[in-house]
Amino acid sequence: MQKRLIDPSDLKVGEPLPCDAYDAKGKLLLRRGQVITSASQIEKLKRHALWAAATPAHEPAAPEPERKSSPLSLILAARRQLHLLSGTADREDISRALMQVAATVQRACKANADVALASILMHREGHYAIRHSVNAAIACQIAGAAMSFAAAELSVAVAAALTMNFGMLDLQQRLQEVGALNDEQRRDVSGHCERGVTWLRQHGVTNERWLEIVRDHHERPDGSGYPARKSGDAIHPLTQLVSLADIYCARVSSRACRSAMLPNVALRRLFLNEGAAVDEHHAASFIKTLGIYPPGTGVRLHNGSIAVVTRRGATDRNPRVSSITTQDGLRIEVPIRRHGDPTAHAVTEVVDLDELQMNVSMEALWGSDATL
Repeated sequence: MQKRLIDPSDLKVGEPLPCDAYDAKGKLLLRRGQVITSASQIEKLKRHALWAAATPAHEPAAPEPERKSSPLSLILAARRQLHLLSGTADREDISRALMQVAATVQRACKANADVALASILMHREGHYAIRHSVNAAIACQIAGAAMSFAAAELSVAVAAALTMNFGMLDLQQRLQEVGALNDEQRRDVSGHCERGVTWLRQHGVTNERWLEIVRDHHERPDGSGYPARKSGDAIHPLTQLVSLADIYCARVSSRACRSAMLPNVALRRLFLNEGAAVDEHHAASFIKTLGIYPPGTGVRLHNGSIAVVTRRGATDRNPRVSSITTQDGLRIEVPIRRHGDPTAHAVTEVVDLDELQMNVSMEALWGSDATL
């Protein structure tokens, strides 16, 4: 493979890399399509990187066929990009890059909302604090679209969901790993909303609605939230949407101090207003959109087999499922899609697939929409 020196004019903060970048020893530094997050990253590429050229310099390069990214791969790309951006130390404008991550999440949700929702429950690898933010953005986009928020407003809400915890990412990760916090850490948590707003302003975010949502996402309609104890209509509907997504996604994730809630239990607690005061109207719309059994939920069917919900049904109680065991409990290598007998394949209860040690790949359930 021939290489040519990098052209600095091709590098722009917030823009994707036009092709793979290697160092002089052939080590891959950055893949084509990854978003450049900072000026310091550009300087490093200028010093060390060479472009990989597939053809000799005197021959025109043939255009590469465009590869269609699956919804799941888009979600995982959004996680990687957000992780990079959250670690940006320089005080430079990365607002455009953050909006690109939001657009990636929205694209995945529009391509296959069921796969996007299932990734919350089934793809639990990687940095928790970042994964939680992307999960909340997914729930926010899908529920917000069903609630008929304007597209521009919803894009801002998705970006806010992605960045709502930028004021405590390290602390949030430690909480995930060790459980209980000490008094000083609790004080740090209570100040993370305002610290997040400060960080975003320092990094170029000027959209006041975005900043308002980040500041207020722990406010509650009954005035019990923080940091300003706002209540009722003082909390914007988009903020309440992000809050619902935040609560749901936190509850269906495990921590060192507690197991993950089953998704139907987490949604029922939202409906009954248990453990977090939320707006009843928004909660009802949120639950209706996700369904009683969100995609990715493990269920037992009337015939005794274990299955995974793959698609929200026409009614909340009639989701599409794929069996991963026989009715006698024997594991099926290739999941069987159930479209027939509504009685035999009706859901009787929700089960914990991890507890049953019945993990299954998303690709086996959704095919090409869940390839990595």
